[in-house]
Amino acid sequence: MNMISMFESLYQYLYSVNVYTKAMIADYVGKTIDEAAYKRITGDDYVAPVVK
Repeated sequence: MNMISMFESLYQYLYSVNVYTKAMIADYVGKTIDEAAYKRITGDDYVAPVVK
C-alpha cells in the first residue's frame, strides 16, 4: 500500500465515523488525495473553491 492509498483509507474511515466532514476532506484535495479519491470517499464530485 502506497502513501496515497494510506491517506485515502484514513480519510475514508474518519469520514465514515463522522470525525471528518466533506469540507475537511476537500481541504486535502491536491495535497494528499486527488479529486477521484474525494469522490470515492464522499460520493460527491469535488468542486474547487472559487478564489477571489
